[in-house]
Amino acid sequence: MKKLLALFAVAVVSIAGAFAFDFPSALRGTWVDETYDADWTFKTNNTIVLSYHSTGAVIFTFDESNMKNIRTSLESDELGGVGNQSVVLQFRCDETHRDYKFVLPMMPKPPMKIDFAPDWTKWHYISTFPMVSAGVE
Repeated sequence: MKKLLALFAVAVVSIAGAFAFDFPSALRGTWVDETYDADWTFKTNNTIVLSYHSTGAVIFTFDESNMKNIRTSLESDELGGVGNQSVVLQFRCDETHRDYKFVLPMMPKPPMKIDFAPDWTKWHYISTFPMVSAGVE
């Protein structure tokens, strides 16, 4: 009976997960892309706001309506070993014609590693953003 109940609980969580998504709390905050004068702000309502760092004007808002194939995972980073884990968020946005990958090492105020893959080229924009603020609402 306990096994059946546990199996049922796993099924309910899996089904709920198919219809709802929640960014890991570690991703909440703002990182700056100094190359393109851009802030990437991960909010608690599962949105990512891309805005100009210099003016604050919003460039694009990513949310569940325009993000496809959303995947999060916990992976070992390039250092490997225990304690060297990173939270990874990947998704596709047809409106921007790009695949996005954000890699956040599990450490205080970590830099975020990114890999953006536009449809129109084999070139990827790969960079590391410093955190400018944590825990954005």
